[in-house]
Amino acid sequence: MKRMNLRDVPDDVYAALVAAAKDSRQSLSAFVVDRLAEVAQAVRVADYVAAYSPPRGTGVTAEEAVAAVRELREAS
Repeated sequence: MKRMNLRDVPDDVYAALVAAAKDSRQSLSAFVVDRLAEVAQAVRVADYVAAYSPPRGTGVTAEEAVAAVRELREAS
């Protein structure tokens, strides 16, 4: 585990985080760590998608696959 200090957090951002942490019954630190973990996971997924090469001969691009997943999500 690493420690992290944040500086220059705008007042409105800080207030929103404090309120959201309270609503979720978490400490501010735990709430922010959970949100940062979500961002880190999204970044890894985005890097994977950017580097993904579809299997040869399928004719399916990464953009088409993403569009198909979005279409299914929106339909449900």
